[in-house]
Amino acid sequence: MARGQKGRGSDVEPGQSAAERRWQRAVERQRVLRSLIESPTRTRADVEVAARRLNLHPATVYRLIARYAVDGTATAITAGVGGWRKGLSKLPARTGEIIDAAIEEVFLDPQAPTKAQLGRDIAKRCVAAGLKPPSASAISRRVERVELRIAAARRRGANAAERETMRPGSLVVTIPNAVWQIDHSPADVILVDASTRAPIGRPWVTLIIDVASRVVTGLHVSLDAPSAVSVGMAMRHAILPKAEALAERGIAADWPAFGTPELIHSDNGADFRSRSFARACANLGIETDRRPVGAPRYGGHIERLIGSVMQEMHLVPGTTFSNVAERGAYDSDAAAVMTVEEFEAWLWRFVAGDYNRRIHTSLMAPPLETWRRLCNQQGVTPRMPADLDALAFAFLPRVSRTITRQGIVFNHVRYYEPFLEPLFDAGERRQEIAYDPRDLSQLFIETPQGRRALRYRNLAHPPMSLWDLRAARRRLVAEGRGLVDEEALFAARAANEELTSRAKAETRRQRREAVRRQRHRTEAASVAAPSSTAIAPEPVDSTAAATDFHVEIEPW
Repeated sequence: MARGQKGRGSDVEPGQSAAERRWQRAVERQRVLRSLIESPTRTRADVEVAARRLNLHPATVYRLIARYAVDGTATAITAGVGGWRKGLSKLPARTGEIIDAAIEEVFLDPQAPTKAQLGRDIAKRCVAAGLKPPSASAISRRVERVELRIAAARRRGANAAERETMRPGSLVVTIPNAVWQIDHSPADVILVDASTRAPIGRPWVTLIIDVASRVVTGLHVSLDAPSAVSVGMAMRHAILPKAEALAERGIAADWPAFGTPELIHSDNGADFRSRSFARACANLGIETDRRPVGAPRYGGHIERLIGSVMQEMHLVPGTTFSNVAERGAYDSDAAAVMTVEEFEAWLWRFVAGDYNRRIHTSLMAPPLETWRRLCNQQGVTPRMPADLDALAFAFLPRVSRTITRQGIVFNHVRYYEPFLEPLFDAGERRQEIAYDPRDLSQLFIETPQGRRALRYRNLAHPPMSLWDLRAARRRLVAEGRGLVDEEALFAARAANEELTSRAKAETRRQRREAVRRQRHRTEAASVAAPSSTAIAPEPVDSTAAATDFHVEIEPW
């Protein structure tokens, strides 16, 4: 009988795995080892008899006795005690170093070479070093030691690494408004200018979903990249009842989801890390939680919602589809017909009249009905803020500024109202101001008398968005203007608007700028008016000397 076959026991079954065979062998050895340990008169002869019975060398039996005596379990002796240890390489050390270096420098390159290409590189290195090239299997075993996530990240990027990450469970929530998830995405559709019907590009969509019911609680459409304003408008829509807004848009659908959530879950975008977002949520009693960087699975509910909404957009004229291959020869620009307002109405109608009423595969019921059922079963009454008109204001971005003798300077523009004087005299000169990037003609300050609007010192200046201001500043820099002052900014802004208005039929960017500017004005008007603006501003002296201008630089 060949060595290694004796002593394996008669219970070894065909088809057993190596781990099962090792375990069965350890259990059999355990009985013999226990008798040796418990024998008070154990001799060398007893150990040799046991070794023959187990088909092992006496020295191996002594090692097993020592291991078993410490733990007293079969697990302690499960591992093999003879032969080549798993994980040890039979290759010369220098060859192993060459393989590891080639894997690091060649195989993990973003160009993702094949194992065959890796093998040829290793062979060249070994020949140059006077060594015998390793076999393909030896190289494969070394490659397999590289952690899958690391290899995927290095060769194919973070998204590929994410697909190699374990997903042990899912977020389970059973109470409506307990957890919301929020995210942004560029819409898979091209929009057009309302007057010229020429393409202006893709809008951004912000969506909010209630995790317990999967009902969409809020949304916002914007021509601007994601920002604190997008978040604030979407949150305002999600929190407020929607019957009136649906009626204004001529949508005959029921959308009962409203109220403030207990927790809002988001990614790590700058808009969700901002002080204004954290402050607004804390003020409304909403906890915030951000998912780990590079781990979209932690926002699976909102990601799937965005995917479903985008898939529906692929049926809309002007769709861009998900990628170039899927789009094929379809001309998205030529087929585009929807304006921003029409697209927003379409999205509202789809969410309220279709998505919320579809049977959700995870719930086996429509989100709308799930919302109602869970609210009724658990006696949930949505929590509402006391001041509904201040919702949009609550999420506006904020900065700290100092009151000077000339008022407050924000982005090189002077602001003044008489109510600043008591604050200045009392020494309360450092104030936190809120601003709406879509309309910088007024800032907002919380005072003991309530929220107050702070207007331009020169009321002759027209409204200007933050995007207009930045474009004006870029124009001045391009013209070589070393000093950026208020009058120069507004002159540059007027020149930009005239150019955009004159040439908006020429380029997509100019058309988009014109539509966006008009939309900013409309949306900014929807923000709640300040609680008190009764005190009129002082008369404006537009000929004030330049030395009367206190400049406080806004970081860019």
